[in-house]
Amino acid sequence: MSRTISAPSTDRNAGAPAPLGPGSQRDQPRFIVGAAIGTGMAAQSATRGGADFLIALSAGRMRCIGEPSVAAMLPLRDSNEFVLSFARSEILPRATVPVYFGAASFDPRLDLRELVERIARAGFAGIANFPTSILIDGQYRAFLERSGVGFGRELELLAVARERGLSTLAYTHTAEEAAEAARQGADIVNIDLGWNVGGVLGAVSHLRVEDAGLMVNAIARQVRAVSRKTRCLVEGGPIVSPRQLEELCQIARVDGYIGGSTIDRVPSESAIEVVTAAFKAIGVRQKADGLDARFNPRRFPRPLWGHSQAAETARALFNRLMSTDYPVVIAGEPGSGRREIARALHRFGPRQARDMVSLPCANQGAERLRLDLFGCMAGMHPSAVKHRLGWLEIVHASSLMLDDVEEMPPEVQRALLDAVEAGSFWRHGGETPSPLNVRFLAVARQDLRHLPDEKVDPRFAEWLGCFTIVLPPLRERSEDLPSLIDESLRIIANRRQGEPKSLDPAAYRLLSAHHWPGNLRELDSVLEQAVLACPSGVILEQHLPPLGAEAAAAPRHFSSEKEWILHGLKKNRFRRSQTADYLGISRKTLYNKMRAYGLQSAAGPEGE
Repeated sequence: MSRTISAPSTDRNAGAPAPLGPGSQRDQPRFIVGAAIGTGMAAQSATRGGADFLIALSAGRMRCIGEPSVAAMLPLRDSNEFVLSFARSEILPRATVPVYFGAASFDPRLDLRELVERIARAGFAGIANFPTSILIDGQYRAFLERSGVGFGRELELLAVARERGLSTLAYTHTAEEAAEAARQGADIVNIDLGWNVGGVLGAVSHLRVEDAGLMVNAIARQVRAVSRKTRCLVEGGPIVSPRQLEELCQIARVDGYIGGSTIDRVPSESAIEVVTAAFKAIGVRQKADGLDARFNPRRFPRPLWGHSQAAETARALFNRLMSTDYPVVIAGEPGSGRREIARALHRFGPRQARDMVSLPCANQGAERLRLDLFGCMAGMHPSAVKHRLGWLEIVHASSLMLDDVEEMPPEVQRALLDAVEAGSFWRHGGETPSPLNVRFLAVARQDLRHLPDEKVDPRFAEWLGCFTIVLPPLRERSEDLPSLIDESLRIIANRRQGEPKSLDPAAYRLLSAHHWPGNLRELDSVLEQAVLACPSGVILEQHLPPLGAEAAAAPRHFSSEKEWILHGLKKNRFRRSQTADYLGISRKTLYNKMRAYGLQSAAGPEGE
């Protein structure tokens, strides 16, 4: 990758990396990436990743402190001295690419030429106007401009830098600002979309990638109309990951990207969360119930994995019950793994030699369920033309799982409890009792003892629900997510006879932010689809299926028809035939709508 080298005028600058000057279009990189950072470690990592230049920013340092980037706009310290202090000691000594200095010009007492000279002698290749007034609007912005310390003064700073032989990078937000910066000779115009929305400390913004792409494309066209040498880059707003940048570049033609929070904060937040949770998942805190750090999690069913208090409580009770013959209720939301735990209790219990049988209790009439349980003698019921065995007899010496047990009619509950207390039961119309030798396991949505008496007989609830394993929903045990994901990926890999795939931190953040109404069942489905869509060993954001109630391809789910059309184009990578099929309209209708909404330039000549 060739760069135009501006000859430095001092010995100290002689060893500095070459600035990214305008040069000829032929010599310019096709797509350049800058990293706006605040530490030497971030500088090294970004450079190893292929960054073409670095920007030492006060906002980058604020992010490392744990503050949001916007803190750089507050009068907390002298921004220029702040940047000089960490950039000279950490970034410049480790830089192998050009480093721009984020210079503040708000102070009316500041001598711009003296500041630029200090920056040049320190060894910086260029200057960027940051903190910048473009991130301020309203009356305060107008006051800054009238006072002579707004965007005009920032352009004056960049002009002094050009005279000194430094490369210049102009932060801009509007088409007017971008065009004026290009007109005055800025080497790079950065179209800033505002503070990034991603991660824990991200800003709140309603700007969509599609709308941002249209806006950036219009601004970039104006810049190129003013100067063919100025490079147009984009930064901020809804661009949180490479996926969003790729979507924007399908709409807008830009020369590169600058990453701040998206390079040093968002990835760090995700990676640190994932790694910390993984380390925590290795050991198990010692508990009074005898589960110590030596326990093997594979001894327990997967729904009980994790280190949340609820998971540990449920696992401890499972550990005490699995070798007993007690009746057990597993309570929890659908999809949380209740049946898997019931099967594990049977598998580890004293009746494991015989298969467990499941009896659905929902949507069953009382008479039908009574016949299913107790059986009937021939001729004693219209459906019994011969002797009919009940499940209590068939499952002799084994386990019977009562599925959705809270839906069992109260009169059947009382009949079953009477049989348990007597130790025997009668077939309908029978003359002699049959011995009852069954272990009862039950699945319910909640603890039976918390249901009203008209729903569940209190005596029945006290007997069957004496031992209840409560499974919390997945949304309430986020600290358990890493171990559950790893095990699910391992199971999927075994089924596919391949190596388990890993999860990119950005993809993990999406999963951890999801509400998981379908619990473990939904998690398994999402990961199964992601593994199928992922061609490599690392699952990225774009490999995940839509999470939650994503809007379907119908116009009523979007705020406008234009948004619906653009969504369809983006979804199908701007292939018009596929988009028309996806939206359920003819190709001619799609062309007409694209023309009406000005989307033809976004899709390219044919979009195929």
